[in-house]
Amino acid sequence: MYKRYQGFILKNTMAILGPVMALFVVLAIILHRYPVMEKLECENITQDVEYSGRLEAMYQADAKLATYEAKNLYYSGYDYYIDNELKGAYYYSTDNGYMCFYIIETTSPESFIAEHSVKGEIINDKISVPHIVDKLVSTSGIKESLVENYYTTYVISELDYPAAYISLMYLLSISPTVVCGLILIYVLFILLFPAVHSQSEQLNIYGSPRKIIREINYELKNKLLYKRANVYITHNYMVVSYLLKTLVVKLDEVKYLSKNLVEKKVGFNRTVEVYRLTISNPGILFHEVDFVDEDFIDKVVENIRGI
Repeated sequence: MYKRYQGFILKNTMAILGPVMALFVVLAIILHRYPVMEKLECENITQDVEYSGRLEAMYQADAKLATYEAKNLYYSGYDYYIDNELKGAYYYSTDNGYMCFYIIETTSPESFIAEHSVKGEIINDKISVPHIVDKLVSTSGIKESLVENYYTTYVISELDYPAAYISLMYLLSISPTVVCGLILIYVLFILLFPAVHSQSEQLNIYGSPRKIIREINYELKNKLLYKRANVYITHNYMVVSYLLKTLVVKLDEVKYLSKNLVEKKVGFNRTVEVYRLTISNPGILFHEVDFVDEDFIDKVVENIRGI
């Protein structure tokens, strides 16, 4: 079936949503070409032999998020507090040749953890780590000189992992694509169900919008009497298609017509003369349509009146 009315409201919809969609498409392209998420991706360093060197290199390169499949973690005896609340604890392991430290998120530290997938931010803890090492060395009776070159102050901290920030950035990154998708779904929806569009509310005074739309589409295809520019007149309807709205008048409901030459404001300081057609039926409808020349408005009036 001919769908001219749907074409009118599609034009109205895209005149408003089209620029918005174009903006979000540009944003999506920019985010795709210049990804903001690269620095927020965790790098798996489990297979890296030079563990401590890798942590230092990543830290210096400002790529501080890492995951590591740690084994044989020992509780150092030192906890991590935030606002006087226990949030985590320092653990260490010696499996890769260094005394490597991790800040594990926990509220009840265990003395030993056999395996743990550490996911966090690399920090350079130059204060706490040496202090913890000194205490561990003094407790065990080992000379400090034997371990001073076998530990690293670079720590993977689960508590410093910016989970909320990363979630927000992911949301911001995908939002342009999501918005464009929602706009396309909305456009498809109004094409399938034009009666729900806000432009179709004006049809309620004539009856069921669905029925009126079917009649309009049929008459625009089979009973079109006059068409010029954006004005369509059929046996029973007058349709005026503007960029932002579509005016529908059922001719049987028109009681009064009047033509006047008026000045219309264009822009901020300019006015032009136009022929204004007033269509009304007190208490039911009132519309004003402007025409650029008198011949145009006269032809419209003739076709409305059936002269």
